[in-house]
Amino acid sequence: MLICEEEHHGLFAEGLRELQGPTAAVVMQLSLKYVKASLLYLVAGATLMLLTISHVLSFEMTAFYFMQLYGFVAMMIFGLSYLFVPSFAHAFLHSLRLAKLQFWLMNIGVLGLTGSFSGLLPYGPYLEPFVVGSILVQVVALYIHAYNLWQTMRGWKGSPGERLAREAATKS
Repeated sequence: MLICEEEHHGLFAEGLRELQGPTAAVVMQLSLKYVKASLLYLVAGATLMLLTISHVLSFEMTAFYFMQLYGFVAMMIFGLSYLFVPSFAHAFLHSLRLAKLQFWLMNIGVLGLTGSFSGLLPYGPYLEPFVVGSILVQVVALYIHAYNLWQTMRGWKGSPGERLAREAATKS
């Protein structure tokens, strides 16, 4: 059955209303949290780098790399992917609860790794479990992100335009 142009716009508008509902607003707020956290890591890393270069503070470069790679880059990617992937997939985010859990685990992991490799903590036998624990927390957060987005993409049913094209192709 072919859907007329008017019905097509009605289906599209209905889909937009669903995407603009309270669930989408909560996902947008969460995405902004990720982006804000990533910007804080960017500024904190730049400040630590400036303090290190000016010899005010002795901060190891390894810690700076963890802060910039996982704190700035990864958090920015996660925040934007939680916003864009559901939009591209025409689906709702699989689990907001997992996305929130991942946010906190990422922050714990980034701060733990940054602190572990900063050179500011005295080296001792307690440091190794702290490093391993921080890495495990970080890896769990990365797995949660991959799982959440994968499940979101599995919910993809196609855009209204793709449904119309499929129906038109079967009728031809």
